Amino acid sequence: MTQASDRTDTLKQAPCKRSSWLFWLILCAIVLCTLVRTLPWIPRVIPVSEDDSWDLVLNLLAKRGALSGVDYIFTFGPLGFIYNKTYFPDTYNLKLLLQGVFCAVTTAVMVFQSRRLISSWPLSIFWIFCLVALYGFFGDVFFLAIPVLLVNQHFLLDDVQQHLRPSPEAILLISLLALSALVKFTFFVAAAWVIAFITLDELVKKRPPVRLALFSAVFLAGWLLSGQPLGNLPTYISTSLAVASGHSEAMTWSKAGWQIPILATIFTAGLVLINFGYLSLKKNGKTFPIAVLAESGLFF
Repeated sequence: MTQASDRTDTLKQAPCKRSSWLFWLILCAIVLCTLVRTLPWIPRVIPVSEDDSWDLVLNLLAKRGALSGVDYIFTFGPLGFIYNKTYFPDTYNLKLLLQGVFCAVTTAVMVFQSRRLISSWPLSIFWIFCLVALYGFFGDVFFLAIPVLLVNQHFLLDDVQQHLRPSPEAILLISLLALSALVKFTFFVAAAWVIAFITLDELVKKRPPVRLALFSAVFLAGWLLSGQPLGNLPTYISTSLAVASGHSEAMTWSKAGWQIPILATIFTAGLVLINFGYLSLKKNGKTFPIAVLAESGLFF
């Protein structure tokens, strides 16, 4: 009987191991396809149009170690040069490396999330490859995928009530969120908004703000490693606020001239928010408004 039982256990473990190897093989294939599809392997080269000259300037500032908010006042931070795909010899390799890290990690997390959210493996793989086919490098979309995935991970997938430490996916996303906050000031605002409500959720559930501590540590480390003095951070934030507010005023509803796309975006965002609110209500119960607020900030 014992031998028969051992033989049965071995037969049960074999498909499990094959399934695990198949998953990692598919994961690597998806990440590779996304990297090939997304990264600027054939970048824009000089000369660029006059309107894109700021792309080159961000690379030049990074090369010279310019101080954000002091040597230049703009809504881009010390990692702003990785926002675009313009070729600049001194920064291109680092740009491609960092963009590759962002792309590979977010794609891998998306696969892990789909594995938990979609029960059917074929449907999950089909969904992922459809997203990869549509995915391209556009600065805002490329980086704002991070807070969206983090909100899903924290409020829909992770059990903060039971586990003090963040999941591996959450650790990766929080680290990328902190680095993306150094790319563009609007990403900093989005990151601060999401982390604030994640911290509130931790405190309501009587948990220490571990995720806030991780975000702060990675953000400050990235700031210092970028050659920025710590005392310069308030100056960067205050000057970026002034520039961003002026830009927002110039892009008002009446002056934009493209009301139909705005209405379509509002409608789509509303559907996403309603669906997320329903899922977060089922998962979080009475604390679901915190999750909805965390998600809603990404639409402004």
